[in-house]
Amino acid sequence: MKAMILIADYSCGQLVHNILMQENVPCRFLTHGNGSADSEMLEYLGLGENKKVTAFSFVADSKVMHLYEIFNNKLSLTEAGKGIAFTIPVTGASGTAFALNGTKPELEGKTEMSEAKYELIVTIVNRGGFEAVKEAAKAAGARGGTLLHGLGLGGEEAAKFLGISIQPEKDVVFIVVGKEDREQVMQNIMETAGILTENRGICFSLEVCNLY
Repeated sequence: MKAMILIADYSCGQLVHNILMQENVPCRFLTHGNGSADSEMLEYLGLGENKKVTAFSFVADSKVMHLYEIFNNKLSLTEAGKGIAFTIPVTGASGTAFALNGTKPELEGKTEMSEAKYELIVTIVNRGGFEAVKEAAKAAGARGGTLLHGLGLGGEEAAKFLGISIQPEKDVVFIVVGKEDREQVMQNIMETAGILTENRGICFSLEVCNLY
């Protein structure tokens, strides 16, 4: 399983959502942001506003290249300034994240022998769940985190699997921890803010290759 991240022009948000819906990607999240290029650079590149839409989703390995092709055809990603899409191997995840993708809770390319010393834990909970995640992570030794606000775009298939209505407003929490602390931090978060709690959270981890 991979975490796929797509960054495109803000006006493409609905199109991106529709593509993920049509391709039956059940677990997807959308957030808004701004590119870092200044107005002079945007004018030089022939681009408009630097307001961006960022789509974050879990994708089975077998669908990655197919989605790349669709995004390129629909969004012209190979053209300068149109956007970017990339995937990151998932090193760990709560059971719900796997089940939504029809994947077994086993990951290809296990990283026990990796030289990376840190992991990024990403937790997605209902709006207002940040404090619960923060306290749970802190109790397990995490030093801090970063909060983003986003929209959950889980379709009917995800709601049917979970047996709950999916609240659109989400808190997305990024926490960097030492690899040796990852398991305990994720366990604490799931016990406090997991799918069976009012926060309806899922979390997964990504390997941090370099930390500055």
